[in-house]
Amino acid sequence: MLRDLVNGVQHLGIPVWDMEQAAAWYEQKLGFERMQEKSVFYPVRLDILFLRLHDLIIALYKPAAHLLPALQKRGNGVIDHFAIDAPDFRACAERVYKRGAMLHASTPKGCVLYDHIGEKGVRGVNFEGPSGEVVELCHDYNHPYGSETGLQGWSHLAVKVTDLKVSLPFYEKLGFDKTMSGYLDTPKGRMQIVFVTNHGFTLELIQVTEADRQELKDRGEGRLDHIALDVKDARAAFFLCKSQGFLVTDTSLNELPLFEHGVRYFTILGPDGEKIQLNEKKTW
Repeated sequence: MLRDLVNGVQHLGIPVWDMEQAAAWYEQKLGFERMQEKSVFYPVRLDILFLRLHDLIIALYKPAAHLLPALQKRGNGVIDHFAIDAPDFRACAERVYKRGAMLHASTPKGCVLYDHIGEKGVRGVNFEGPSGEVVELCHDYNHPYGSETGLQGWSHLAVKVTDLKVSLPFYEKLGFDKTMSGYLDTPKGRMQIVFVTNHGFTLELIQVTEADRQELKDRGEGRLDHIALDVKDARAAFFLCKSQGFLVTDTSLNELPLFEHGVRYFTILGPDGEKIQLNEKKTW
């Protein structure tokens, strides 16, 4: 089964038009550290920089010059934001703000308490990343943090969807299981929310209101480009996805000389067009 091949998350892909500026933002504001920097051809030159914060790995990549104007026009995509776990939430938020990070328009007054997520609620604040991406600091009151302090890496990745009845079975086939649910009331109506987890990596599936469904369909590629899930065997996963009716965008496996021995991967699209890369780190 496909779910048996997926080992949780590998990285989050974020396109940038100024690599050094973007890298400096994540290093100086949030404490990320550089892992690997590489230039590859895909099919034209692509500069890639991997940064790590505990278990959270982001891949900043700068496309060829002629592709940058289109990239700069991107808005928020179906992959809506990513959230970093903050046990001592207020101290973390104040530290990031004092380092010069700007609040995002989605939380213009700062910290927000989301009472109806899980049994105890969640607190969050959104900052605007260097390429316009939404970066949330999140404290989950349903989680026992103990004595942890400082930013801890992955909290979750938020994907906006039109229909949870479609999206939830899709992610269950990829090995995700429902762990928490809730809702958020907005002026346009109630958004139902479901959290699903695979090997410690959590997706927040947010069902938009009926009034916002067309806007979601019109979003196109966003400032957060793709999520890469780690798989044991990319070739086996590729043929399983083909046979089980997943929308596979590649005709064959791709390979790039990344990490220690290289990777092989392919991309599928989720129910609302979200890009999901199934990526195997080669061990030889």
